[in-house]
Amino acid sequence: MSKKGFLFGLALGGAAIVTVAMKMDDDKKAELKAKAQQGLADFKDRAIDYAFYANDAAEDFKEEAGKQFADAKSKVADFADQYQAAKSEDGESFSSSLDQATDSLRSELARVEADGDDDEEDDSDDIVIDSAAAFENDETSEATDTDSAAETTDSAASEADSAADEPKSDN
Repeated sequence: MSKKGFLFGLALGGAAIVTVAMKMDDDKKAELKAKAQQGLADFKDRAIDYAFYANDAAEDFKEEAGKQFADAKSKVADFADQYQAAKSEDGESFSSSLDQATDSLRSELARVEADGDDDEEDDSDDIVIDSAAAFENDETSEATDTDSAAETTDSAASEADSAADEPKSDN
C-alpha cells in the first residue's frame, strides 16, 4: 500500500508542477530556471571543495605516515648498533658464548642422566597411577556395600517374621 501511496503522491505532485508551469509567464519560467541552475552550480562547487579537502587530508596522512616510518626505521637501526656494540664489548662473539652455554647444558644433562642410572633400583620416589586398579577397587567396595545392605534388610525382615509368628500372650 505504501508503494501505491508514494506513486500516487508523485503523480499528483508532477501534475501540480506541470499545471503551475503552464500558467506561469515566460519571465517567471526563466527566473525559476536560473535559480535551479545556480543551485546545481553551488552543489557542484561544494562537491569539488570536499574532494580537495579529502585530497589534502590524504596527502597529510601520507606525509605523517612517512615520518613515523622513518622514525621507526632509525630506532631499529640505533638498536641494532647498540646490540653490535654490546656484543663486541664482551670480547667474545655471540656464537661462542652460545656454544659455551650449550656445552654446559649438555654436560649437566649427562650428569643428571648418569645419576638417574644409578638410582634405577630405588623406584620408591615414583608415583604410579593405575586407573584400572582404582576403578576395580571402587566397584568391589560398591558391591560389598550393596551385599551388606541386602544382608541387613534380610535379617530385619526375618526378625519381623519371627516376631509375627510367635503367639501373643494375654496378660
